[in-house]
Amino acid sequence: MFTKIDKRNHLTTKLAYIAGFIDGEGCIRIKKSNQSGNSYYITLHVTNSEKKSLELIKSIFGGKIFYQEKSTHKIIWQYYSTCSEACDTLKTILGFLISKKEQAQYAIWFHENKDTLTIEDKLNAYNKISQMKKHIYENSELLES
Repeated sequence: MFTKIDKRNHLTTKLAYIAGFIDGEGCIRIKKSNQSGNSYYITLHVTNSEKKSLELIKSIFGGKIFYQEKSTHKIIWQYYSTCSEACDTLKTILGFLISKKEQAQYAIWFHENKDTLTIEDKLNAYNKISQMKKHIYENSELLES
């Protein structure tokens, strides 16, 4: 039987694992709504060929899991959450993130302030987080060289 400390350590381990998984396989974005020209929201998206880790994220934070069959007859699984659900997830794992920490902080800030931002501020935030994503990708390529 687990003690309270054992349960807390077990949960901490899961959160650290999820953060590492999101650092490596995740995507944190600000998306423009298709419904109106000035509506933006945050998303958290993780893609993997193995479903079990995505199910762990969903079991703790909610969200949805989809699958896509690739032309090689391989199934790719996708975890997806948006808005408050994504923000809550990012807040919870923020202390464990490394490469996507700045993106997560920015997405949290955006979500919490989007109602007071101008259309221009929202567009600037959309562009800034896209640049952050590109910067992470470019730096990971440099490390592999």
